[in-house]
Amino acid sequence: MHDPVEQAAASWALRHPLDPSERKALDAWLAQDRRHAGALLRAQAALSAIDRALAPDLAETQAEPAAPRPTRRWMLMGAGGAIAATVAGAFGWSQLTGARVTTARGEIRRLPLADGSIATIDTSSALRVVLADDSRRIALDQGQAFFQVAKDRKRPFIVDAGIAQARALGTAFSVRRTEDGVQVAVTEGIVGVWAGDDSGAMTILQAGQFATFRRGDPAPVTGTAPAEIERSLAWRSGEIALENEALGTAVAQFNRYNRQQLVLADPGLAGERLVGLFRIDDPAAFAQTLAVSHPIEVAVTPDEIRLSRKKIGSP
Repeated sequence: MHDPVEQAAASWALRHPLDPSERKALDAWLAQDRRHAGALLRAQAALSAIDRALAPDLAETQAEPAAPRPTRRWMLMGAGGAIAATVAGAFGWSQLTGARVTTARGEIRRLPLADGSIATIDTSSALRVVLADDSRRIALDQGQAFFQVAKDRKRPFIVDAGIAQARALGTAFSVRRTEDGVQVAVTEGIVGVWAGDDSGAMTILQAGQFATFRRGDPAPVTGTAPAEIERSLAWRSGEIALENEALGTAVAQFNRYNRQQLVLADPGLAGERLVGLFRIDDPAAFAQTLAVSHPIEVAVTPDEIRLSRKKIGSP
């Protein structure tokens, strides 16, 4: 008899890409039981292995037509969820734990890990996952990710972001790596952070606290700012939350996610203060809101949305 969890995971693995309503349904299914995340990852591994198995090699393409081959849906669903575990086991987790995961501009990806943890990966980011018997390690090469860590006291969860590292057992926190430095922010539990070259002591962060590492500085700058941390993580739900932020800062945030770039034609506008919650993928709606609430004119082209100061006497 097929395992219903594995069967459901196989069904989800085949439903890609997902529309917004399907993504919401998948999130609800993942939240029902911690086993679901692992089952989904096994199904995704199986699907990847099946795709490789179904791909005809060069010799076959040059020979006479091959006999009909079973489809990926039949192989994954016809044998039930069991094939997902079987194929994933045959190929080994090393294909999933060590591979580089990347997101394109505007892409936000929710990645269930085999240990039950979940990584939500921000736009233009790259990371590698290595799950071993004694530890769980993430190498964040660029960008940002938010981690909801499954508890496993025998295997600490460690994120290596170059000049800074973070360690947790069962908690939720984000790590952002930029050219200027690394910031770790905690929303749940406790996280230990330290310099990547082991030059300083470990700093303990609790929920609502952050640490910012700068290259060459002996110790991180730390603080407590729970509301600011939550606003900074609005990208997880596809939003940008502004609370007295400068327009220049808001423009930089939108431009990270969108090919149609916001341009401040008048640099003097950069200091204008803003409050609001905006869709991350709709810079045009953001600009129109500015035109209503501030003395700003908007000019739109396929590649740019130019913001300039409204001239006196303009309607």
